[in-house]
Amino acid sequence: MRFIKTVGPREADGLLGQVYGEIRRDFGLLRDPDGNSPFLAHSPHPELLAGVWSVLYETVLVEGAVRRADKEAIGATVSRINDCPFCVEAHALLSGVAGEAEDRGALINGAANGIADQRRRELVAWAAATREPHSELVRGPPFDEKEAPEVIGTAFAFHYVNRVVEIFQGHRPMQVGPAPLRGVTMSLVGAIAGRALRRGREPGRTLRLLPESDLPDDLGWTRPAPAIASAMARFAAAVERAGECALSNPERARVTSALAAWEGADPPLHGDWLERALHGLQPDARDKARLAVLAALAPYRVDEATVQSFKHVRPSDADLVGAVAWSALSAARRVASWLAPPALATERSGISLGAGTPAPAAGRR
Repeated sequence: MRFIKTVGPREADGLLGQVYGEIRRDFGLLRDPDGNSPFLAHSPHPELLAGVWSVLYETVLVEGAVRRADKEAIGATVSRINDCPFCVEAHALLSGVAGEAEDRGALINGAANGIADQRRRELVAWAAATREPHSELVRGPPFDEKEAPEVIGTAFAFHYVNRVVEIFQGHRPMQVGPAPLRGVTMSLVGAIAGRALRRGREPGRTLRLLPESDLPDDLGWTRPAPAIASAMARFAAAVERAGECALSNPERARVTSALAAWEGADPPLHGDWLERALHGLQPDARDKARLAVLAALAPYRVDEATVQSFKHVRPSDADLVGAVAWSALSAARRVASWLAPPALATERSGISLGAGTPAPAAGRR
């Protein structure tokens, strides 16, 4: 894990220890054999860990209108278009554990045509288009209003998680032990996850972890599934509290403004777009806002210098995680704003959702 000191299971107590116990029981693995985990990345801020766990549990793990294997396939596909190799491999594996092992290669390689089940193939194609707001698949999604909270919620969750993983774990695949033993280790990981998957999961089980909160208007598409809506509301409120502690109003406004003009593409390789986003801020504010804007739009460009500049102003790991979480969730909310079916769309709030101008041509690293 980069940039932060994580809190391990042996040191965890209170809310953190409680959430770790739930993750082990209902997800199976708190971290991979090499110590990587999006859960541990949140450990310096227990309230945020509780929130992201609740969202993943209520949205992805609980089977409601959509099969777990299909939701894991959506997660793997969103992770692929976000170029998050760890999440691609992890959730392609979990889709197989949930019953669709033959699709693992197609999910990793992005070969949707290789998926035999028509329903899963349609959902994977839709997930692959979630960064294209003008796509016909996004405008006419392959799911109904009852399924929307689970389908959109899964995509939303991974657009958030991918950013956190890219920043705190770095751009690397799921490494499960020494190369000669990886086949055996992957089988063991699958067996552990499979045991957890067979346990019963009741909607609403995780809601006690955080206080009740109002659902933001822009997350109104979750309302057909009350447990998912409540988990999203509680997590959004926790992230807002963390963001207010870590970033000032002007700093958060720079993220909001950049997202309002974003239409899904990666920013250009040159840094002019970032300098324009930060123009007019004082040096300390620029250092904090730079991290926040990159976390939202280009998490793969967050490096040691970016983090150290932020920590020079706000040294705590909790503030660093809070700033990343606020920016990552703001980006996920922007994506969700163009995924909600018209019948579930409401007057948005929380971030500006103006159409803006088309994003520049994509560029990576």
